[in-house]
Amino acid sequence: MRLILGISLALATPFIALAENLNWTTQEQHFQADFDDTEIIANYAFTNTSQETVEIIETSATCGCTVPTLEKQSYAPGESGELKAVFTVGSRQGKQRKAITVATKDSAGAETTYELKLDIDIPVPVTFKPRVRFWKVSGEATTQEIEVTFHEQMPMSLAKLANKDPDEPTNFDYQIETLADGLKYKIKLTPKKPDKKSRTTYYLVSEQDEKNILRRYPIYAYVR
Repeated sequence: MRLILGISLALATPFIALAENLNWTTQEQHFQADFDDTEIIANYAFTNTSQETVEIIETSATCGCTVPTLEKQSYAPGESGELKAVFTVGSRQGKQRKAITVATKDSAGAETTYELKLDIDIPVPVTFKPRVRFWKVSGEATTQEIEVTFHEQMPMSLAKLANKDPDEPTNFDYQIETLADGLKYKIKLTPKKPDKKSRTTYYLVSEQDEKNILRRYPIYAYVR
């Protein structure tokens, strides 16, 4: 009898530790970002369906771009709450998949971990081929090209380039050639002093870019 009781208790222990005290409305969310979104906010609602008070002892995300927050840490039986996750778009592009881990402990000492998922599809307003151009230090001022393509749902007329450091002199001459108005352009860059190391970061400038979205997508030119 003692052996049977011991086995029964040993088998029961893992189930206690794995008992899920928080019932989530959803543990996975999907978002289609707009071109001018700077952040995405996801809310994960939950309810403590257990008979114990549950404390959320830790929340963490797989990327610093995603920050989970709670109004409080402790939830009584039957009490509901919400975890808020803020994803910063920044210069990120395309499909993003982030995981948020929530660690809990109830008043009986049982610990449980939950994983929430956040999928975001970020449209790319502009692409480059390539985005960076390099020159070796020499006496020859060769010209290199960067092809710029705007998203068909967000066409823009490329007017000029702006130096990221407006107080610094630009180290390159450039020309802009229109391949398809509002959609595709070719930038031709030529170093002014190819015999000296230099670098310049440029922003694309368009009158249609009222929210300065293009400042998230600079191009780079180096002589090294």
